Amino acid sequence: MDCEAYVDAQSALLGLPIAPEHRPGVLRYLALVAAMAPRVMDFALTPADESGQVFVPVVPVAPADGAGGDT
Repeated sequence: MDCEAYVDAQSALLGLPIAPEHRPGVLRYLALVAAMAPRVMDFALTPADESGQVFVPVVPVAPADGAGGDT
């Protein structure tokens, strides 16, 4: 995998500039995860292996008695 070309292409596609001082770290991380990807993709899954439920955040509701834990 040509990490530099991939980072350049994705950065341009997403309109996400990468600061020159961050580029070496981005390239190192991409190379790391690219090396791990085959192990993850080769892990056999069965129909019983389901993804977790989707988390949907909600707005917290204030307690009815006004006790918010503030002291």
